[in-house]
Amino acid sequence: MNHPRNWFGPKRVGMGYGPSTWEGWVVVALFAAFCLFMLKKP
Repeated sequence: MNHPRNWFGPKRVGMGYGPSTWEGWVVVALFAAFCLFMLKKP
């Protein structure tokens, strides 16, 4: 049985977590699109 990988892992440089799989990058892109949508809304 394959164990699921973590979508986010510790950064190599700096503090915090960053995306480490393509699913993590999709989550980041959707969040960025949501933020841009909310900024343009009057």
